[in-house]
Amino acid sequence: MVKKHLGIDLVDLAIHVFVTGLAMAFVNEIVLGPDADAIALTITAASALLFAWRRQRGLKRAASSPTGLTTGQMEAARIEELEQRLADLEAGQLRVAELEERLDFAERLLAQGTGERLLPGQERAR
Repeated sequence: MVKKHLGIDLVDLAIHVFVTGLAMAFVNEIVLGPDADAIALTITAASALLFAWRRQRGLKRAASSPTGLTTGQMEAARIEELEQRLADLEAGQLRVAELEERLDFAERLLAQGTGERLLPGQERAR
């Protein structure tokens, strides 16, 4: 959620803030006097510019990468598709069985019309 809006995740953000704080503390220890505030302000501005650049790069990278499904979601979608295909196959098998019964019935009707008698499972001579 944070990465979607900031372009970097929380860990990167925490590291960025921590390094900026360390740099400011380091400068504050080394430089004493009125220049310390100006240098701290410069470090803060540089850190903000660096963060803006990282954010822009991260958002561009996120926009260019396809937003796909996670591995679990892909597996669930694949299983759902396979279940649908299996249901279609079973429906097709039922339809074939029904058509076989109709064909047998039609063959029996035709055999009755010519005077031939067919027993179930027996084929007509052609």
